Amino acid sequence: MQIVPAHERVRAFEFDPAMPSGAMPIFGEYLDRIGRTITNQRLAGWPFVLLGFSQFFTGTGVAIPVFLIVLFGFFQVFWLHRGRVGVPENRLKRERFRRVDIAADGLVASGRTVGVRLPDGRWLRVRLDEAFRLLLAGDRRVWLLGSGPKVFVGFPGVVRVRRARIHDTPPAHAVAVPQTTWSASPRLDPVLAAHRRRRVRETWEAAAFLLALAGFATWVRLDFPADDGATGFVVLVFTGLAVVALAAAIAVAMRSIAYLGPQPADHWTELRAVPDGPVRVSPHGSARVSGLTMLADGRVVPFRIHDADPSTAANVAATGRLWIAGVPRPGRSATGVPGYPVLGTVRLG
Repeated sequence: MQIVPAHERVRAFEFDPAMPSGAMPIFGEYLDRIGRTITNQRLAGWPFVLLGFSQFFTGTGVAIPVFLIVLFGFFQVFWLHRGRVGVPENRLKRERFRRVDIAADGLVASGRTVGVRLPDGRWLRVRLDEAFRLLLAGDRRVWLLGSGPKVFVGFPGVVRVRRARIHDTPPAHAVAVPQTTWSASPRLDPVLAAHRRRRVRETWEAAAFLLALAGFATWVRLDFPADDGATGFVVLVFTGLAVVALAAAIAVAMRSIAYLGPQPADHWTELRAVPDGPVRVSPHGSARVSGLTMLADGRVVPFRIHDADPSTAANVAATGRLWIAGVPRPGRSATGVPGYPVLGTVRLG
């Protein structure tokens, strides 16, 4: 067990240019699972959207048709956007990633749009949030998948890829991004701090969606007359949905409190990790991995990472290292990778 020195950047998950992208461990399974889920969700959502339109002609009022169209229409747009932005087409599974090392003057930014100068002189343009812009400013490497003007770009330490485009010129009004240093302290790590702020935004967005769902369910409950047993059952269902959605919104909003402010730990502690099997990816893209690790007193204890971002599990499996924020103790601890937008929770013991 060791505390990471401030001047060293640690090992992290990387894309392997030696094999087709679809055959890569973890990444290939992630693509298969999330690709099937997106296809199934899009197919399953259309009947409910059509059902909503048909309800306008059955005399059931306005609330139920609007509820069905808005809810399942939102899911259709969500899954379509997720597939377009972050899931490569099946044909790209046969292609290999190619690594691009970014020159000292080859990284520019204009707002959220980042430009990377490629070896042939053209420019890769991709929209990134703050955490990934800071990541590239320090670890100047990307991996490209695809051969046309539309490609997918991968980042060190991160399983998910982003859609990008290749242009002849850099982004308009872009300024050069200087090389930056990173901090070995979780509390002072700018990449981790930006990633935590993004997690707060995501939890608040989820809470806002659940509140809207509770509002729509309440509207249907008030708009739908409970004249007989059948309509009374519908009213009961939407009453329960409103209560559950409201409770879930409060719970999700409370979770964001854990990510407010910087990570309190002052150092990372490195533990050797021996997974007891491959990383398992759920249909919705979350991952789990378990195995054994050793604490400072020599005790060998099991560890378990469950329902986590796939990057968290992938870094443990790819490097054989488990990074704990602060001093590792039995129970739940914060885990991640120093200097990378990777954050999760591990249970020790």
